[in-house]
Amino acid sequence: MDYYDCVLKLIGDEYIIAKKYGARIKKRERSKKTDDELQAEIKKIKMDASLSDVAKMTKIAILKNNGAKEKISKKKETQVPKGRKLTMKEKETFSDLMDMNFKLGDKYVTLTYAKEDVSLDEASQDFDNWIKRMRERYSDFKYLGVRSFQERGTVHFHVLMTIPDIPIDELRNGVFQGIWGHGHVDIEKIYSLSMVGKYAKLKNYLIKNLREFKADERSFDKNLLLKSKNLEKPEVIRGTYKEIKEYLNRLEGALKKIDEYRFSHEYLNYITSVTFIRIRNKNEN
Repeated sequence: MDYYDCVLKLIGDEYIIAKKYGARIKKRERSKKTDDELQAEIKKIKMDASLSDVAKMTKIAILKNNGAKEKISKKKETQVPKGRKLTMKEKETFSDLMDMNFKLGDKYVTLTYAKEDVSLDEASQDFDNWIKRMRERYSDFKYLGVRSFQERGTVHFHVLMTIPDIPIDELRNGVFQGIWGHGHVDIEKIYSLSMVGKYAKLKNYLIKNLREFKADERSFDKNLLLKSKNLEKPEVIRGTYKEIKEYLNRLEGALKKIDEYRFSHEYLNYITSVTFIRIRNKNEN
């Protein structure tokens, strides 16, 4: 089929999110060239005797970047800094990364500043330096962070982390807080995580911070998420309703529905989302 109207997201081995759209979506053809295709086109340009060396270099540079840098720079020139709405895709991206990478017992850290008037660029550098120092002391870990502005206008950070338990003496004597070095540090174990939206208090709170951050014009042209490169993404399967239903029927074990909601959509008419938990057989490896 050249279209799909259903999407499955496999959140680890335990959860599945199934979405049904009220309209068909045309499948996009793969636009990104493979390495072999790219090298073949570069070779063709180099062999073109009608092109000067400068023209060859220009064409190869555009080919490698797919014109992305040029398009981005032109777009930025015409944009005026302003607050924007958090999109459904951005919300789902955060939710997927949180669901895939963090579990009960991981840490939830809040970083605040003691001083006033900290720019986002300065704060971003402070955050990157903090991550480096944390890794030097506690080895590698995953993290996913969001920013928001306090009432006094200063930015602060909320960060999910897979760091080990911090020794109690380092919490009491200020060693852990000193790694940040710019103000107060609060750290908590994650005791409650839910895939059901109305019960996912921590996730809803962090998405609220994302929404408020993006709505502030100071966030214009800044990355929305702070995240490590080692985060895992869910497996995504697209297909027709029949194809997705057949896929679910082939899965071993039973599927128990734990959440369902439906809402109207401007372009897709509606979206129905159902979350399942997999109940595996006891004898399943």
